[in-house]
Amino acid sequence: MSLVVPGTLGVLVSRNQSAIPPITEAEYCRRLSILGRRSGLSVMAFTAEGVSPEKHSIRGYAYHNGVWTSGRFPLPDIVYNRCLHVHEGQNVGHTLEEMAEQKSRKLLYWSRNLPGKWQVYRVLHKVDEVRPFVPPTTPYRDTAQLMEWLRRHSGLFMKPQAGTHGKGTLYLRLAEGDRGLLIQGRDSRNRPFRHLFSDLDAGLSWINGITDQRAYIVQPYLKLTSQSGRPFDVRALMQKDGHGCWRLTGFAVREGRKGTLTSNLHGGGEAHPAEPYLREQFGADSTRLIIGQMMKLSQTITGALEERYGRLGELGIDYGIDRDGNIWLLEVNSRPGRASFFQIRQPKCAFRAINRPLEYARYLITQSKTTGLQGMNASLEHTV
Repeated sequence: MSLVVPGTLGVLVSRNQSAIPPITEAEYCRRLSILGRRSGLSVMAFTAEGVSPEKHSIRGYAYHNGVWTSGRFPLPDIVYNRCLHVHEGQNVGHTLEEMAEQKSRKLLYWSRNLPGKWQVYRVLHKVDEVRPFVPPTTPYRDTAQLMEWLRRHSGLFMKPQAGTHGKGTLYLRLAEGDRGLLIQGRDSRNRPFRHLFSDLDAGLSWINGITDQRAYIVQPYLKLTSQSGRPFDVRALMQKDGHGCWRLTGFAVREGRKGTLTSNLHGGGEAHPAEPYLREQFGADSTRLIIGQMMKLSQTITGALEERYGRLGELGIDYGIDRDGNIWLLEVNSRPGRASFFQIRQPKCAFRAINRPLEYARYLITQSKTTGLQGMNASLEHTV
């Protein structure tokens, strides 16, 4: 396969009116544009609002010679969905398909996206090699269920099924001699909060008000903190390369502030190279075992999810490690960020994190031209 494959990659992102250009992930798209141009792949970013079937074009943004410019573009060769919200991708998917039909062609998608956290947990819990690392998990139903779990566990962790960046996460435990409820977490703007309800029913009612707005899952609270008491997790970035094969791009530790619940960078956390951080926490021998186990798990998880949901392009897999060195699978994200891999100052890893999506896009374009593969194994959304 030639290293230079001419083509266009359209990155579908969400709108961010306060940014310039008014899109999310502008910095990521900028890096994609710079690297893509070196190998003949043009990159343009667009939002759902920019898709106009009646004009047979897409209003988007391109980065060239150090500046962003807006303009109209034809339907790209391949669509890479980075939308923040599921409904955005669903709505624009129909419109893009309409445009493709007008041009008598089919859409080629870079990857599918995974469904909500509960569906993913349910799939992975059926995999023998993964099940021991999956925390007990259930979708939130009602306060009676929550009380049963509160009495069974010393604390609970709740998170939105479709949440990102640690927003909306909750920690719960009984208080005031089991007559009250302590709730800590982060609101929709990622601001930390703490409520102590002296009346248990009042606390449960407050929870119901939150869960009426979005679906949540419930898990036992796992104490996943460093020796200094800071929450941390390990992000494994799995990506497909220019031959369509899964590769581990790298590991990065994300460490939150002391006293907070999550380690997410958007909540004020910071990133560290994984191996030296884990050696300091668990020693050299245990770290070798932990990293080896995470590598094996990551390969198994990518295979299991791709078998269930169809072709995927990259996965961010988050692991928690308790003080005894036990590994817990926290989350799998099909639209992972890669900021942590730039913060840890490992240039080769950071380069791969950006370049591998381009390599995979060129591979798919080449395959579509030689075999006629045109979006048969991927779509903007998952199939449940």
